[in-house]
Amino acid sequence: MNHVDSTIFLALNSWVGSSWTVDYILLTVLGSSLLKGGVLVALLWWSWERSGAERNASTVVRTLGGALVAVAIARAMQNLMPMRPRPLHDPELAERGFLLAHNLPSDILSEWSSFPSDHAVLSFAMAMAVFAAHRGLGVFAFAWALLVSSLPRVYFGLHYPSDILAGAIIGIGIMALARSLPVPQGVNLAVERFAHARRGWFYAGLFLMTYQMATVFAGVRDLAKAGSSVLALLADRI
Repeated sequence: MNHVDSTIFLALNSWVGSSWTVDYILLTVLGSSLLKGGVLVALLWWSWERSGAERNASTVVRTLGGALVAVAIARAMQNLMPMRPRPLHDPELAERGFLLAHNLPSDILSEWSSFPSDHAVLSFAMAMAVFAAHRGLGVFAFAWALLVSSLPRVYFGLHYPSDILAGAIIGIGIMALARSLPVPQGVNLAVERFAHARRGWFYAGLFLMTYQMATVFAGVRDLAKAGSSVLALLADRI
């Protein structure tokens, strides 16, 4: 599997540097939360509005819950499984002809395990939620998750193809499960009553949650990192 993985990766990576325009466009996509996650979040909002977010509040909550669980599983796997260096940090691949794109830092994400891709997990989970609401738009969402959210990460050496495949399986599987689970009638009524009675709070929370999904929870991660640094500093002073 590692040989197949690296062979496919090097075949795609071999195009790096062939066209400055293509590299620039893909680097722009790589760094754009608006393109990678924002479009998928917009499709989610469209599907919710199409059916009425307040009337289907339980579906909205299950979608958000599925996304959270999928990302949590991906992060747990990254932290608990053996460290898998990203392709651009693998010296063996460097000897086999890996090409580092211009303006891409060589130490990017060097402390993060490559498997599985949490970007793929979340992108394909959102695409699955869109697909459950509208088949045609869901196919477009899956294509977007693959070609826009995931492909540039393989092209530039941030992930192996198997990282993306595993992420897609996790994201689709968890979201499909979350969407299919029955919600107790009492919980369903409570959520819908809150959505109607506290529309401002409901939509404010929905906006914040989906904004974090668009950025793969970058804001939450930054706050958690800052909080841990503060706690470590306080512990040193005690």
